[in-house]
Amino acid sequence: MIMKKYLFILFALVLAVSCNDKEFLEEHSYSNDSQGFYQSERAMEIGLASCYSEVQYLIFGNMRQTHSWMLMGVGLDSFAQTSANDHFSNWSTLTGDSGYARHWPDYLYKLANRANTVVDMIDAHDEITYSTATYKNELRAEAVFMRAFAYRCLAGMYGGVAYDTHMTTEARYDYSLLSRQEAWEKLAEDFKYAEENLPVKPRLMGTLTKAAAGHYLAETYLALGKFSEAEAAATRVIGKSDGDYEIMKTRFGNRADQATDRYGNSLAAPQGAYWDLFRCSAKSDGTAATDSNPNDPANKEAIWVLQIDYKPGIDSYPLGGSGDSWARMHVPVLEATWAPWLPMGGKNGTRIQTWYDPTDPRADKNGNVTEKFYIFTADATCFPAGVAPSGSGTPAKDIEEAQGRKLAYNLSTRIDSLACRAQGLNNAASALAMYATEYVTRPSGDVNGSVWDDPNDFRGSEVMIQRDPYLPSGKKWSEVKANIIARAAAHANDKDKDGKAVKNLYELTAADTVNVTPRFWKFSDDIHPFHEENVNNVYDADWYMIRLAETYLLRAEARLAQGNKKGAADDINELRNRAGAKPCTESDVDIDYILDERIRELFGEEQRWITLNRLSCNPNCGTYVTSKYPTQDAKTSNTLYERTRKYGFGYENDDRGRETYKDAMGKTRHRPNIKPHNYQLPIPTQIIQSNKDNQIQQNEGY
Repeated sequence: MIMKKYLFILFALVLAVSCNDKEFLEEHSYSNDSQGFYQSERAMEIGLASCYSEVQYLIFGNMRQTHSWMLMGVGLDSFAQTSANDHFSNWSTLTGDSGYARHWPDYLYKLANRANTVVDMIDAHDEITYSTATYKNELRAEAVFMRAFAYRCLAGMYGGVAYDTHMTTEARYDYSLLSRQEAWEKLAEDFKYAEENLPVKPRLMGTLTKAAAGHYLAETYLALGKFSEAEAAATRVIGKSDGDYEIMKTRFGNRADQATDRYGNSLAAPQGAYWDLFRCSAKSDGTAATDSNPNDPANKEAIWVLQIDYKPGIDSYPLGGSGDSWARMHVPVLEATWAPWLPMGGKNGTRIQTWYDPTDPRADKNGNVTEKFYIFTADATCFPAGVAPSGSGTPAKDIEEAQGRKLAYNLSTRIDSLACRAQGLNNAASALAMYATEYVTRPSGDVNGSVWDDPNDFRGSEVMIQRDPYLPSGKKWSEVKANIIARAAAHANDKDKDGKAVKNLYELTAADTVNVTPRFWKFSDDIHPFHEENVNNVYDADWYMIRLAETYLLRAEARLAQGNKKGAADDINELRNRAGAKPCTESDVDIDYILDERIRELFGEEQRWITLNRLSCNPNCGTYVTSKYPTQDAKTSNTLYERTRKYGFGYENDDRGRETYKDAMGKTRHRPNIKPHNYQLPIPTQIIQSNKDNQIQQNEGY
């Protein structure tokens, strides 16, 4: 793969000069450094390609664990990691020594330096002739955008930023960190420049445009408290000054010919267009399409989409992305990250109960009856009798209920039973990695509260969030669970020979069902590409970095901040109308309503850490934030902290000092053990220690 990479670069450089034989024959002297490499327009493009690769790695590189999800807000108010022992579930363990603390700065500073290198080389080589009069500035604007994106993430996750506008050519030990405020001011300059100089249409699929820069400029102006400027920047994107973008309300893409989903639910427009946004590279007939729907030419809602183009047989690597490279599984694992993991009961969910009943024909000579069983029952873990998909597992011979059936599990793969999904390549199946919070998964009207304020909202319906998944047997989880409960009730009075109660192992515990999560069809599909290569286990939808829907919500926030609640409601209702939800009113709109609407529309996509961080401990925010969250500091309270405490995942099986409360049903529950200072991440210890000539202060609380 490395050799192919360098061959590609060499081939690209040859292409850049091969059309001019005279130039090709001239003798040149090149140095083995940036000055020697960046000698042509094509070299600048290759330099930018390395920037895109860095962003793709950060998003795709480790989706099966926590690293890739930090930007999207793992552990905050909308979703959490499955382990209760990690830093974003047990917050006291998060320190500057953590690999998580280092991961994003390591690659974001690398991204910034790569971008700065392109900027500097474009500025240094005036002799290069570009293909159009504007192309030089367009490429430079891409690099400036990439630099700004890197520093935006650093400011929004860590606070302090070692902001540099030139490439690093030698080691430095005297960096000073800019404050968030100072970084935001520089970001505004960079994104403004990028918006002014980027093209309206991308030069290649997945490259940057004016609209992408205008979107982040609006966000940066919000952070700076420049609300009218934020509204104007968002309006340039929404109003088509920065390109032809609009909310998708008509069916489009690979499966637009389907009137219903596989369960018979209507996909009629406009709601069905939301479903279309997330379809992968498969057509309705199961054959592979040219690309996934985020890249469909008809998709006018996509502003910036990261590319991942998996094709079996090419070094097992996806083109344009890293796949899950940390686990050496170079395939997209997004689907498995969110899919319920029920069939694991077929492997680890076996139990044995013994009770005394000499009248039972199965009783041994001592009158004891022993039964081995699957805690989830065979209907939850096995396909129907006679159905044996390729790769399915074999149930235990001493479990009577499963005989004649096949497990939806084996050592290296989970079969596409639509109760679970995972990659089985390289003998490394990928497990459920993320839980949505109960605030997200509870349906509208739930007594304990829900983000869904309308049962008709398509985005929260069973079409998009399948709360009652079908199991390998074809039965619904609710039906199978009822059978399990009935079975447990039948054994409630089991006793041993001495008349003592036997522990009822047939009963489900919270630990048994913690992986029984809703299936998010936003991050999943029921038809997968590459049937012809017998690799029917890849969900390869590309990743939205920016959708126009979020731009509307940025403008709604800017309007709210200026007291224009009607305008804010109008923007929010653009999305609610598409979803079939009841319109919100002026009186509904406050910062919490917008934050909830961001979950409803952008769950899992939104870079939630950036959103909640800029609304925390930021004096620029104004009363539209402080009226809901009046205390804003790192010691007692702030927006990110309060939202997470109220809506975050409680890890009910792992109290370990977590604060308790009573829910609406009187049940004792736990709050996340996040602290106010966790609104920003710790500065990596490595950065502090290596900057020996100028002391860098650790963030408060760490």
